[in-house]
Amino acid sequence: MAQQTRIASVLPYYDRWLKRFPDWASLARAPRATVLRHWEGLGYYRRACFLHDLAKAVLRRPDRHLPSDPVELEKLPGIGDYTAGAIASIAFGIPAPAFDGNVARVLGRLLARHGRTPSLKLLKEFAGSVVPQKNPGTHNQALMELGALVCLPKNPLCRQCPLHSVCPSKNKLPSPKKSRPQPTRVTERILIVQRGNSVWLTRQHPENRWRGLLLLPTTQKVDPKSKVMARISYPFTRYLIFASVHILSRPPAGFIGRWFSPSALRHATLPAPHRRALTLVRSKP
Repeated sequence: MAQQTRIASVLPYYDRWLKRFPDWASLARAPRATVLRHWEGLGYYRRACFLHDLAKAVLRRPDRHLPSDPVELEKLPGIGDYTAGAIASIAFGIPAPAFDGNVARVLGRLLARHGRTPSLKLLKEFAGSVVPQKNPGTHNQALMELGALVCLPKNPLCRQCPLHSVCPSKNKLPSPKKSRPQPTRVTERILIVQRGNSVWLTRQHPENRWRGLLLLPTTQKVDPKSKVMARISYPFTRYLIFASVHILSRPPAGFIGRWFSPSALRHATLPAPHRRALTLVRSKP
């Protein structure tokens, strides 16, 4: 849940998730729609699908438990090298690195030379070489916390850093190898199709976003006479979406969907931007 999402945002979802899915079996046996509904609002829904598939894969193992070996962990759905290292070191005490963006930033600044950071490949190799045999999970968590709380991307708190005396970047931050590209701006129209108190939903999206979720119909074009009821913006991977929200009385051509009553709509799994668009329009007098 904390991948690409702030911890403060994650905590209430984490508590709710564990109450509904306290073990692998309860998660594996839940319908996909229920899993996605409990993820609604966190975004990047593929993470929820990976967790669901992971639970099923764990139950297919002879011991019905996660393996401790990082190599075996990476064979399971949704587990890459960072997650495998974090699980192996923190849960099982295996001396494997947990190399995420925070760790890369800390080590990159610590190993910077002539104002430049080493490549990610070299940083990852170094991270693996310094993991101790004793308490590797504590070591990895300390590095991650140092990057998250002290060695910040901007305005790092160098005076509070335990590595301050040996860090070559304390007076001038090194230049990254590559700057992060600006998100591509995209415009779209979100359609709220109403019939009384019911709303029409689909699973189709012209850009194939949010597969598996229920959606308000989305198009690039709409009747120019249609009134804009609200405007929203939201990030989606490498895009920044600007959407106008319109109300229609009939479903648009080319979409397959069905009507949802108010009670069914409350339990439907919609992406957060679509739920927000619906709330904005319905709150208007």
